[in-house]
Amino acid sequence: MLVKRLESSASQHFRGGQSGGGWSEGALRMRLFRFSVSAALLLSAASCSSDKTPPGGAPPEVDEASATRVRRMTRAEYDNSVNAIFPTTVPLVMTYAFAPEDTILGFSTHDRLQVTSLLADQIDVAANNLAEYGKVQLRADWTCAAGVPDSECAEKFIRGIASHAYRRPVTDEEVADFLVLWQESSRGTDPGTGARMVLQGIFSSASFLYRTELGAEGAGANQVVRMTPNEVATALAFAITAGPADAELMAAAEAGQLDSPDEREKHARRLLATPAAQRHLYRFVEEWLGITGQANLTKNNQVFPVFSAAFKVSSQAETKAFINHILKERNGSVRELLNADYTYADARMAYFYGTQPSMPDGTLGRLPLPAERAGILTHASVLATYALFDSSSPIRRGKFIMHRLLCREVPPPPATISIIPPEPVLDRTTRDRFAAHTNNPTCAGCHRTLDPIGFGFEDFDGLGKHRTVENGLTVDASGAVELSTGTIPFTGAAALARVLATSDDVGDCVPLQLFRFAMGRDESPVDEHMLADMRSMFRANPEWRMGEALVGLVRSPYFVHRRTSSPE
Repeated sequence: MLVKRLESSASQHFRGGQSGGGWSEGALRMRLFRFSVSAALLLSAASCSSDKTPPGGAPPEVDEASATRVRRMTRAEYDNSVNAIFPTTVPLVMTYAFAPEDTILGFSTHDRLQVTSLLADQIDVAANNLAEYGKVQLRADWTCAAGVPDSECAEKFIRGIASHAYRRPVTDEEVADFLVLWQESSRGTDPGTGARMVLQGIFSSASFLYRTELGAEGAGANQVVRMTPNEVATALAFAITAGPADAELMAAAEAGQLDSPDEREKHARRLLATPAAQRHLYRFVEEWLGITGQANLTKNNQVFPVFSAAFKVSSQAETKAFINHILKERNGSVRELLNADYTYADARMAYFYGTQPSMPDGTLGRLPLPAERAGILTHASVLATYALFDSSSPIRRGKFIMHRLLCREVPPPPATISIIPPEPVLDRTTRDRFAAHTNNPTCAGCHRTLDPIGFGFEDFDGLGKHRTVENGLTVDASGAVELSTGTIPFTGAAALARVLATSDDVGDCVPLQLFRFAMGRDESPVDEHMLADMRSMFRANPEWRMGEALVGLVRSPYFVHRRTSSPE
């Protein structure tokens, strides 16, 4: 039974331990099912999967695959799943009060998201609210016509809504259990109460909250298996849009068409053209570049008198508009993202950049960038993010490029080394201060690579203002970046952006970052084949479009296979 496989795989998400504040699996599940029938009964129904590979299905195409898994939905995925069930003009936002998600490797989409006691309460509240909302919005679906037995209407309603919410066909056993809930909760009241309780059970269910990639039932331990058709459709849709498969994709799954890489590519390209995919890729760019916390950015006003709440709003609006332009109008071109000679900004940012605005104050418009700027790396919002409260930071900026653009890990400093930045002084440049601070032989191994990149950003201060002089001294913005082709010297952040926009190292790193984001986990040796497929598609396009890497991902045969667990 897939019940046991799901329960075993999901149990780690319910165990927070003493430090994590999590609940035991049983305690959480009792918390999520407050109904007039057995919690265990509903849990068994909610945890089961009926999606089986049809007789005569194709054998596995590969000899190795990543492990089967169960993954909790993120807040965005939760809301998108809700809105797929309740399409409205103004999308529902049910997770606004959910506990914030942590990040791993910079991304919130990872598969180690747990259900803490706080989140359990919040899911419980959301399920109750959705049940009340659905009782009204879906009234026509659960209301019986004259002469039709209530049980017949209830069964049809349960099959329809549960299959939609669970992203797979619902089992007869699940339907029977929900019918018991319907009948018990409706006794002495009305069918609407039964509908509400069923909806609350569905939205509290592990089968709604978790995505499964287990493959069809019946495979032995430690075997490579194909994912079921509905699992493939779900994995494809969530990778592209952060939401469940639409009707067209589900129809392809039911017709057994998703074994074909060409068919998967067709649906991936279709979904990439949707607003949902653009929103998903926007979240990727924000998390990839580490700029999700800009709303909390603060600066020393004595050092940066230009900084204000209005400035922060303008700089963030610029970056958001520019990213959306790249995704919508430039098909997600990474080269354009890094090397554009324009931005989208208001008059405040135009004056800050030293150019003449062509739009009224407060209005965003296309703005040519001066020669010292190129692409998003020289946006004030990004430069300010990777800086200190009262100065620039060659170390933060160098680490940013190493980690986010080149996919190279920077180890933490030894425990015996002080990591307090040197205090600003009025008779030295930032470069001089940090060079002296990091010349310690113990630190030289990392800083020999890190510092030359960060020093190349010194033509911008800690707020992102271009400068040629600091404290009356000439700024030295010469730097170098070590790439697979050798060490490339440059002067200034714009020159670095132009180098990175043509570097094969970046061309390999971006698909890896997309893999981590879309698959929700870090890579393992078995994933090298899938990564090779992604990199091939990505780099074959002269614009380096993000969507091409995702097409390479879903085309790969390794995307649709998993290895079953070994006996413990």
